[in-house]
Amino acid sequence: MFRNLRVDVLVSGIAYSQLSGPSDSKGSTTKSLGSIDLAKEIEDISGRHLRARTVTIEAGGHGAVHSHKGRPTLEYVLQGNVVEIRNGVEIAHGPGDLVVATGGVNHWWENRSNSPVVLMPIDVFKE
Repeated sequence: MFRNLRVDVLVSGIAYSQLSGPSDSKGSTTKSLGSIDLAKEIEDISGRHLRARTVTIEAGGHGAVHSHKGRPTLEYVLQGNVVEIRNGVEIAHGPGDLVVATGGVNHWWENRSNSPVVLMPIDVFKE
């Protein structure tokens, strides 16, 4: 029951207990979904932030056309089926798809289905 329990005693006589975590992994896997070399995308990285958001596009809705120049992003489709119009080409995406958008990408999203689409963009932006 108390496996991996460690008690540290300080000179002041106050005792603190802390659980030590496992040093190995068991029953878990990691799969790289994509990455972007920021040095190739952004000249001045100062003042930039990494953020994760969710974007919901309701049935029949769409996002505005935008560029990813200086604002690279990885966009994960959490829910629904969506059409990305990328540089004039339509690309269908579904749950589990990861979309990489870097400097040469101009695109927007359209939800042509009857249920909401949820995207999770993880991007670098400047305040």
